[in-house]
Amino acid sequence: MPGSDQKINYQYRPAKSIERKMLCDLIREIQLIRADGEMRYIGLGAKYFTDFLLLHNEFGITDMISIEAQKERQVRYEFNKPLKCIQMWYGSTNEVLPQISGFDQKMNLVWLDFDDVFGESMLYDLETICRNIKIGSMFFMSCNYSYRGGTQSEKRESFRDCVGNFFDEGIKKTDYTNKRMPYVIKKVIDNQIRRIIDLRNRTERGMTIEYMQLLFLTYQDGAPMMTIGGILVDEELKIKINQSRLISKYIFISDSEEVFSIEIPNLTNKEIQLILKNLPISIEEFQEHEQEFYGIGFDEICKFERIYRYYPYYSEGMFTT
Repeated sequence: MPGSDQKINYQYRPAKSIERKMLCDLIREIQLIRADGEMRYIGLGAKYFTDFLLLHNEFGITDMISIEAQKERQVRYEFNKPLKCIQMWYGSTNEVLPQISGFDQKMNLVWLDFDDVFGESMLYDLETICRNIKIGSMFFMSCNYSYRGGTQSEKRESFRDCVGNFFDEGIKKTDYTNKRMPYVIKKVIDNQIRRIIDLRNRTERGMTIEYMQLLFLTYQDGAPMMTIGGILVDEELKIKINQSRLISKYIFISDSEEVFSIEIPNLTNKEIQLILKNLPISIEEFQEHEQEFYGIGFDEICKFERIYRYYPYYSEGMFTT
């Protein structure tokens, strides 16, 4: 949402931090499979540029584009831009993405990390991306999946208003619940991607392109959020990814309807250290030594075990300028 960086400090959202680190593991694996390290990143930097710094440090990416909708805040964004290699493009994603060229020259990583509720404009962005990126490029979209309405019918109408002509009448009314909305959004996104890829395959002779989903996850740092996306593949790359067993290597990767939920239990640092010293642990082992966990529940341990490798550890310090 325009101006969301005024309300949200993107540097201190624990679930978002976990998601970023998971995404880095995924990108690293794809780079190994493709054996091609050259990459361009297109994202939404806001004034913090957290994703840009992380991807630059992790992968050495020096070709970066930040799309900023708030043209009137250009002076502040330019001041906060942390790397010379970040190109600033001002305008909405619907305006800017069609103007960007060079999608066929290298691997592109596009992450449209919106705070807005999912809607029609995002589907037009997906169309632009799927029309242009080359085989081996990845794209992801994050969005809010909370819609107005207390009943399924009200949520359904709210969703219809947001997606306009992309509304799918075939989605069951019973799916319009808070818990099921990510699946509703996924269905609409899948329809859009499939439509554009089918069009490319009919018009671009000599190759068959497929979309392979790699992420479908939810998280909450306040608002309920979801991220979905994947990679465009041909038959050769698809075989390589399948042979690498990437899908089963990481618990958070999903190529199906199964959603990975980032859930962060409320634990103190001492509790975290205690859990780490006892991982992995079965329910039988926990029950045998339950008194040694000082009231920590097994469900809390299980939630932490799923994300502990990516858990953000914060400390307070002081520096001078």
